[in-house]
Amino acid sequence: MSPRTRLLVALASTVLVGYIAIGSLLGRVLGDTTYGQLSVFNEVVRLVLEAYVEPVNLDRAMAGARLGLTDALDGDSAYLDDEEVKAYNQMSKDDADVGLLLSRRGPFLMVVSTRGGSPAEKAGMKAGDVIKTIDGRQSRPLSAPIGQRLLRGAPGSVVKVTLMRAGSDSVDVSLVRERVVPPSPHERVLADGTGYVKVPEIDPRTSDDLRTELDSLRKGGARALILDLRGSGFGAPADGVKVAELFLKGGTVTKLAGAKYPEQVFTADPARSAWSLPMAVLIDTGTAGPAEVIAAALLDAGRAPIVGERSFGRAPLQKLVPLPEGGLLVTVAKYSSPKGTAIHGHGVEPSVPVEAVEDEEGAPAGRDVILEKAQELLKAEAKKAA
Repeated sequence: MSPRTRLLVALASTVLVGYIAIGSLLGRVLGDTTYGQLSVFNEVVRLVLEAYVEPVNLDRAMAGARLGLTDALDGDSAYLDDEEVKAYNQMSKDDADVGLLLSRRGPFLMVVSTRGGSPAEKAGMKAGDVIKTIDGRQSRPLSAPIGQRLLRGAPGSVVKVTLMRAGSDSVDVSLVRERVVPPSPHERVLADGTGYVKVPEIDPRTSDDLRTELDSLRKGGARALILDLRGSGFGAPADGVKVAELFLKGGTVTKLAGAKYPEQVFTADPARSAWSLPMAVLIDTGTAGPAEVIAAALLDAGRAPIVGERSFGRAPLQKLVPLPEGGLLVTVAKYSSPKGTAIHGHGVEPSVPVEAVEDEEGAPAGRDVILEKAQELLKAEAKKAA
């Protein structure tokens, strides 16, 4: 092995050891198997540098190795280079946005949900859309947080997104960035007298806002409730705990645990309960994060039927671990239901599956079959109780 090759292999090994050390956060132990893999990696680097037909760009090769390592993790863990770490830390809520929440699924970025009233929603973008490019940059090497950063910018500026949908060609969408006020819960009484509350997204204020809406419905004579969490993906999973408490009289709301993260159990305060009448919960593929925590809690408690489609499955606790060059954004713990069913990476399975009806262009059809099913269930429950 030439002196240059030995030096490059040593440098590559040093970088890889840094990533393997991060494995302790994932519950891995540096044992014989790990060092055996490192030995294989060293040999691959040596052979590539000495035998490949053309000179090898080591920086590019190592970038590919880093991408390969994080590709083996969940869709929200990623290696960030120095510039990406800086961009991640400087991400400001004051920036204008287009209203998309992204995660990685497979080789590309995917839309988790769209914010109500946002440019993305107005353009017809929806959960499950695959982002191919952002302003011409391929999404394949982009982490979810960097994809989010590229979507942000000055108010009035334009970002061009190319997206893919099953059964259709690529679609180019131009979105004008704007500052969108996060929508609050809003209620109405349906024709059959059932109370209905739409919760577009969840933040620390949502539980108080929702309590006000529930009081209004109760005073209006509603004897049953439909809680619509479809498309609700924004917010921290922990914020879902306070919302779930409004419908529980105690017990476990959710659990948070990781291989090296001691289990935390979040319980409901009975004093916070605000609705004890019959209810049903609506979810779909755009339900994520705190909304999934709520749905899972009410499902396991037997508090309400969960109607609709399997939710997205995104409820991580993440940590940015600094490295000599860049950093690793890694999921250190995952939320699960009170009975221990994983939410992150799996989603919440509805107790009453109903597939949303769409027209030929993929937009929601005029008939809301998920809502209709929930009304049917509540009507049957009322007759049974009469």
